[in-house]
Amino acid sequence: MLNSIIRLISLYGMAAIMLVLIGCSSSPKGYTLLAELPPNSKDQLIMMAAIDVEGAACNVTVLTWSTDNPWTPPCTVNQDQPTHKNFTIAGQQVDLVGVADGFKVSNQVSLMVPLPATAAPTSKTAVAAAIAKADANTRPKETKASTTAPASATSNATAVAKPGQVFPTQWKMALFSGHKQLVAQNLGYMVKSAAIDINGSACKVSVVFKVRYPPYNLDCMVTTNKRGDLNLLFSPFIVANAAKSATNSILLVSEGESISGIIWDSHGFDSWTPSVPPSWRLRSKSDE
Repeated sequence: MLNSIIRLISLYGMAAIMLVLIGCSSSPKGYTLLAELPPNSKDQLIMMAAIDVEGAACNVTVLTWSTDNPWTPPCTVNQDQPTHKNFTIAGQQVDLVGVADGFKVSNQVSLMVPLPATAAPTSKTAVAAAIAKADANTRPKETKASTTAPASATSNATAVAKPGQVFPTQWKMALFSGHKQLVAQNLGYMVKSAAIDINGSACKVSVVFKVRYPPYNLDCMVTTNKRGDLNLLFSPFIVANAAKSATNSILLVSEGESISGIIWDSHGFDSWTPSVPPSWRLRSKSDE
């Protein structure tokens, strides 16, 4: 009788261990689907769109040529297979099937990305004008008269902002940026605090200054690569007005481990006014 009880306990113990091992080994790894958008199209008002998938959860982020925040509709995972994915986004089913270079929407979708919710100027012409003004402000006075908007902005200019844009149909697999909280190193005398919150493809840069300048609370989208670099993309209209800069794409280069942990460096923020610290590290318990 005692031997039977011992064997029964042993079996239950092994079953529990196997369950724990299976549960650990099957924990889902996140991935990102990035929209493939037509290049240099004057009618393309979506800058970047991403679907982040973590197990049964998904998040959609769409950055547009707009003064508004990124569009983040509700998302549900219905099916997630290597060659077939199905999501419910903003109440509509979006069915993706695998093709040679990624995924393609296979069903009829009337889903529209709203553009914009405010009455502020959001056409690419307005963006180009704001960038040109910001670019002029960063140049010496004698060159301001000849300053023009960047060629990429002027070639994409269009006079009228449309009320909405069809949800992208072509998508490719990309690395998941994960969940990170970065804090700036070597703040300098002007900056009181600076942080970058990253959640999949969505990010936010928050900077508080010690002097009269208003804080930066800027939404962005982020991609990563195998070596851990982070590329942050902002609305050029918002950056041009908030930071007086034509630079809206910031590359954070991974420098690997250091005394203070994993760090990233970027001098893209140097053109912002006021500028933002170039060196960043992962937030630790000591920062709380």
